[in-house]
Amino acid sequence: MDVLMPNVFLVRSPVFELLSSMFRLQSHEMLSQEPAIPSLVDFDLDLFVDRVRGTLPESVRKGLEVYFNAESYLGMSLVRYAWVNNAWESVEAFLERLSSTTPEELFRTFLDTGYTPGGPLNVGDPHSVRDYIHRTNLPDVEKWKLAHLYLNAERTLVQLMDLIDQCHRLYFEAEWERLHRLQQDSAAQVAAKIYQRRDLRAVFPFLEGVPIDKPEATLVVCPSVFYHLDTLSSFDDERLLYLILYGIQYPGRASVRPDAISAFLKVLADETRVKIIKTLAVGPGFGYELAQRLNLSNSTISHHLGQLADLGLVVPERHENRVYYALERRQLQTLLAALQRELLG
Repeated sequence: MDVLMPNVFLVRSPVFELLSSMFRLQSHEMLSQEPAIPSLVDFDLDLFVDRVRGTLPESVRKGLEVYFNAESYLGMSLVRYAWVNNAWESVEAFLERLSSTTPEELFRTFLDTGYTPGGPLNVGDPHSVRDYIHRTNLPDVEKWKLAHLYLNAERTLVQLMDLIDQCHRLYFEAEWERLHRLQQDSAAQVAAKIYQRRDLRAVFPFLEGVPIDKPEATLVVCPSVFYHLDTLSSFDDERLLYLILYGIQYPGRASVRPDAISAFLKVLADETRVKIIKTLAVGPGFGYELAQRLNLSNSTISHHLGQLADLGLVVPERHENRVYYALERRQLQTLLAALQRELLG
């Protein structure tokens, strides 16, 4: 672990990477598929997914479908759990900590995402949980699955631990040395760009509007081979904890993407993204509320907001313990003017 400055940590975690690999195996086709940066290529994700999927037992494939589905992100909620419980440095320590977790604590972790409804939640009360699940913007099949996992909470914990252990033994352990080397290379590149807290916003534009400048706030940044071009951010306002898991290709994404005009045209060509822009033109929106209003799933709204944020068209704004997304009108006007000049001269 590198301490870049007080309360700002750059870590390399086998636990985060293992969870990311499980998410990749289940949801590869839904994640970013843009070409990698040649200078960083030493791990072919397509080949990895094809090879490992073909060797996994049916029980493991079914487990990945349950816990690492891109619509619910249940398994990836364990990233923050691992950090908060100081169980991120080894898979063995992580599994040991999980074994002492109560089913109620695990289920609360599952529900602690940015795309769940607000309001009271009593995990010990089935009626409260049922109402909470009903108000999420998950697809119906994911709601039914979540209810089933809750009603069988003790069995859920055992199954999840067994799934993580099997994936660790079946494929991850043999790959870790190479993955760790790639993490080290990426971490060194990111560390060279960060001298002050505000420098993090230049590397990770989605942090615009997040109060990372407070010296008491803890920022944890971790590279991931399997997150490739994507990022996972987890904000805990009670602990003033901001955790960023970034794909090792993400910091160089701008250099491999088309020019801004081409990228902007791609945005305008997608009806859903145009609807999001029009909705945010009225006023900022919370992730969960946007998904509900536009009848979109968690993964869909998250994907499109990420694409818009990459172009600077939306920025996150924190209000109390929620992240709202606002339209960056000046950037939209700049891109529209540039498009007009490109087309009309």
